[in-house]
Amino acid sequence: MKALKRIFLLAISGVMGIVSLSSAQEFSKITPKQIGEKIILEYAITGESVGQQFNVSPFYSVDGGKTFTPIKSVKGNVGSNIPGGRNQVIVWDVLNDLKELDADLVFKLEGSSKSIVPLQDDFRDVFFKLESLNRTPDGNIELILSITNNGATRDLKMINGLITITDFNKRKYDAQKGKIAEVEGNERYSTPQRTLKKGETVKARFLFERVPADVDRAMRLDLGIELITDETYGIDLKIGKLQFRDLPITSVQTSGMRVEQTKKLQIVSAPAHFVVRKVEVVDTNPPIIELIIPSNIPLVGNEATRGRPYAQSSIGMDDKRLRSLSTGEELATTDEFTLVKGKVSDETGIYEVVVNGIAANLSANGIFEVKVPLQIGRNEIVIRAVDLRQNSVEKKFFVLRKSPSGKVAKGDTEELDLVFESPKVAPRFYALIMGANDYADNSITDLDNPINDATKLYNVLVNRYTFDPNNIIFLKNPTREQMINAMDWLTRKITKNDNLLIFYAGHGFWDKETDFGYWIPTDSKANSTANWLANSQIKDYVAAIKAKHTLVIADACFGGSIFRSRKAFEEGSQTVKKAFDAPSRKAMTSGNLTEVPDRSVFLEQLVDRLNSNTKDYLTAEELFAAIRNVVISSSPVTPMYGDIKDAGDQGGDFIFVRK
Repeated sequence: MKALKRIFLLAISGVMGIVSLSSAQEFSKITPKQIGEKIILEYAITGESVGQQFNVSPFYSVDGGKTFTPIKSVKGNVGSNIPGGRNQVIVWDVLNDLKELDADLVFKLEGSSKSIVPLQDDFRDVFFKLESLNRTPDGNIELILSITNNGATRDLKMINGLITITDFNKRKYDAQKGKIAEVEGNERYSTPQRTLKKGETVKARFLFERVPADVDRAMRLDLGIELITDETYGIDLKIGKLQFRDLPITSVQTSGMRVEQTKKLQIVSAPAHFVVRKVEVVDTNPPIIELIIPSNIPLVGNEATRGRPYAQSSIGMDDKRLRSLSTGEELATTDEFTLVKGKVSDETGIYEVVVNGIAANLSANGIFEVKVPLQIGRNEIVIRAVDLRQNSVEKKFFVLRKSPSGKVAKGDTEELDLVFESPKVAPRFYALIMGANDYADNSITDLDNPINDATKLYNVLVNRYTFDPNNIIFLKNPTREQMINAMDWLTRKITKNDNLLIFYAGHGFWDKETDFGYWIPTDSKANSTANWLANSQIKDYVAAIKAKHTLVIADACFGGSIFRSRKAFEEGSQTVKKAFDAPSRKAMTSGNLTEVPDRSVFLEQLVDRLNSNTKDYLTAEELFAAIRNVVISSSPVTPMYGDIKDAGDQGGDFIFVRK
């Protein structure tokens, strides 16, 4: 991009707070990987206080760790203002610092505590600030919030059962007791409700009982919220859901205490050999996956069909698993977890192996092993491998987890099968796909790839997923009027049971003076915003269209101020059935304030992931999590994903349904 940049802003809200460092912060892991000419350092910080930030600096050594050299050409979770948590990534552009590399390397990370930024989010002008998530003396988990109403007087209702913590094994725990100011509710289905005056701030406390002692971090904290306003012509009810990600569970309350400087954090990796040269290896072959445990189970690839029936006969095995006699593809167990062990190989080397969203550690000979949690009912066990040249493969098998009583219950995907395989009630999928290459104003540089990118997405949606071509509007070189007319038509056509995907590739612009972001239709002028399409207007349409799930994918500017703040994403962070049940308004973008190249690695990875997917139901978050690190390492952009603020998101997710 030359004249106009396809960029957007991530707005991070929050005011500096004062919180104690209640436990020892540390780098809990560092894992170096290579992809192409880049080396990726994956790491985690644990033991931090809620909202604590760090300065992080990377180093490398070629003499076994005797001396270290600072790494210069890096991006990602590096430098200042880095939050604690898992899934941190540093990308080293090796050949910017070195002519070539062929050596055993040791990596070191150094960090120091920088500040505390209170974690907060808002819903309809009510601000929820997370003050503490901690263990109580009797072993329960306590959540403390500060809630401020900046809008009109209204009632706030928070049902205990909708205040939930999810751990990294995907186990969910509901609050058993709740309190908003002086209003208490001491049962799971109690509904503490309190009138909040304009400008009033209250404290809320929720208690989670019987959470296992080994849960020291929350993958996700969800807050279900209802706001009730008594208006002149009736009662106005607004329902919403806020979400915080990757949070430490501290040993003491953290509110109102003071930050103290900690000792410097440091971690050193094990030695590993890396070869990085500026040579293009012709490799279009994906990795090969072999399954070792469970044994004699064939892996299913792209030829898999949805709704595969269970075998009727089985035999017992010593390890409590039952092997299907008729298909040979499924196991049955009453265990909460299943062990998956296999071997992966590739001519250029392996970047990563992920099993149901869990990153596997690879041995030198390509052996991987992962303990996968199981839900009651049918479970898809999906193994995804990516090589150093970004070729990927995905294979799966099935495990049936029975309840302890031996009764077989329907799993998430089986329940969704009943919905999507019934012609009378199956939701419809609509799409608005737009690619802008040719601009009327000569001051705006024409582009080469957006229409081609949009066509690739159109083809994969129509050929592999349940998008009817009759329900897709494909605009090539759209004018502003055509964009507005298309969204007007969708507003009238789509019902509350339907789903909508909006894709735009083309020029975008972020105005730092006004904090406005825009998409640039092809009839726009460079020196006037009259025909530009503002992010705020896009958000208004997303809120107005009555779809159950709406996903905006922008390979251009889509202002970060529209997003709620998000920190980390996990593949399959919630069950697909729960993602489907709750309405959603999500957006996925290709970059931040950096320029987005005309050749889009983001779109290439997006389409590749949709093409290689073997899952019957793929959530947008899973899609994003699978491509995020590869996009970061292979392009100058950092993709983003989150829910669109004040557009009606209630915590669900858009689901791609395979044919």
